[in-house]
Amino acid sequence: MPRVEPPPPPQRRRIDPAIVEPSGPVHVSPSAPHGEPVTGTHIPPGAPAPAQIRPRFEFGNPFGYVCARLFAFLLDVGLVSVVVTSLAYSLIAVNPITGLPTNTQGGFDATFALGLAVALVYVWVAEASFGTTIGKLVTGLHVYVLRSGGAVGLGRAFIRGLLRPVDLLIVGGVLALLPRRRRLGDLAGGTIVARSPLRGFAPVLGWILALILAGVPIVLAGFGKTMLSLLAFYQFFPGIVTHIVGLAHDALRFTHLVS
Repeated sequence: MPRVEPPPPPQRRRIDPAIVEPSGPVHVSPSAPHGEPVTGTHIPPGAPAPAQIRPRFEFGNPFGYVCARLFAFLLDVGLVSVVVTSLAYSLIAVNPITGLPTNTQGGFDATFALGLAVALVYVWVAEASFGTTIGKLVTGLHVYVLRSGGAVGLGRAFIRGLLRPVDLLIVGGVLALLPRRRRLGDLAGGTIVARSPLRGFAPVLGWILALILAGVPIVLAGFGKTMLSLLAFYQFFPGIVTHIVGLAHDALRFTHLVS
């Protein structure tokens, strides 16, 4: 009688786990067990991954927010222009642009114009490089790119500054009161101004930097010359205001004639 051997046992089929390539950068947390990847947002199994997650910004009270933005800009321009003008008045006897003595109305006007130009360049570069200025630190504000929340850059900051004169004519304040909280410069540059990431430490740092900057003329030119430069402001600043009002009147008159 032939011998019947039992059939061999069925072999188990080996199924390799599926390999899923991440659609974005994967961060590995040092505290995760066995180096497991940890992403910034938890996505439940089977749920579709979001195309893009925009950062959330905080603004606070709308009216206080608008006032803080205006105060920050005036503090930046006022502080830097006064410091530069004071140094130029104390260290330079004759204005190199006009050839007039700095202790005359014409010479002081040109010196103050130089200080104002330096202040505007400072605001531009500081916002582009750090996202903030001394004035914005004092008021706890920061400039972000709307979509990514990252650094602003020279191009976006330049567009913001270019449209700032238009925004200062009440237009910017009205737009900043709206829910989107963006003036014309922000709309054109793709930026937004919101609460500083430094939180409560920002005003402390801002006032410290403001005091340091205000003391620069005393350190470089001396206390006596600095006081004389402040006296010159008291003497010549009314004339500067008169010139500014006259220029604004001429600009409005030209606009009316063109229209």
